[in-house]
Amino acid sequence: MTPPPAPREPLDVDRIVDAACTIIERDGVAGLSMRKLGRELAVDPMAIYHHVPNKTALLALATARTVANVDVPDTATEWDEWVRLWALRYWDIAADNRDLILVGLSDREVGAGGLASATELIEAIARGGVPDELCEPYAFVIVDAVHGSSLAVAALDERSADRAHLRRLFEIGLDAIVAGIATRAASAR
Repeated sequence: MTPPPAPREPLDVDRIVDAACTIIERDGVAGLSMRKLGRELAVDPMAIYHHVPNKTALLALATARTVANVDVPDTATEWDEWVRLWALRYWDIAADNRDLILVGLSDREVGAGGLASATELIEAIARGGVPDELCEPYAFVIVDAVHGSSLAVAALDERSADRAHLRRLFEIGLDAIVAGIATRAASAR
């Protein structure tokens, strides 16, 4: 007598996003399709649409999950060191997930998945005494610097020394940006 099949784990958004992130990590964003996702989950691909309306929404959820992996510094950390640590940690995430970050930069809906992390950055900058109207622009300068530097890793042949060198160059530039923000905050007080 054949034993009954093991019960399947119920399909839900978390399970779908987990599988999508696995595929993206393994095959890149271009390798993600609803058909491949269905195979990964062992479900009919049409079942996915009961939980996620389309591939763009799925990529936004994958972006949110990926960016949420930034190990956020403790809020007791001085604001400038918090910003520096956050930016370095986000640099690593962006460099490791270039395909997904690039899609988010070119598609507003996908990119919106990463905005929650930027909110924490804005709040940290505000703790430094920066006027409210300047917190968001300063945060986006930092995010854009992270993107520009970390995405340059794509041009490398993945030699760790080259990546480490690019990250060190970014750290030097980041220190200048944070020092500039601190100077502007002090003069605004």
